[in-house]
Amino acid sequence: MGVLTGFLMVEQSGGKDRIDPLSDLIPAVIRRLPAFEMADPAQVPMVTGVLMAAAMGMDTVAWRDQFGQIPPEEALVHSFVLWLLADLFDSMAERHGAIDELMRKTLDAGAAEPS
Repeated sequence: MGVLTGFLMVEQSGGKDRIDPLSDLIPAVIRRLPAFEMADPAQVPMVTGVLMAAAMGMDTVAWRDQFGQIPPEEALVHSFVLWLLADLFDSMAERHGAIDELMRKTLDAGAAEPS
């Protein structure tokens, strides 16, 4: 989530209609979660916390890990949030599959660097 949120914030930097992550992005994503029938509403507070940590540039894995093991119901909701963030990135880029292309380039570049 941190990487996608970061990409969304960079993608729109300098734009006139810049989305504020804390007042626009996070509420928009959370409002769309009920569209996923399998999204457990009890997991929304934790997912919101992870999104807030991402928006503030924090290490989302470290932030979430402080609360213990992730139960399957929460992991599923995190997957839905990733889907929504990817969809938002594609919409902003006005090109279906834009985030997939960006992620592939990023991963390929990382694999090409010597360790």
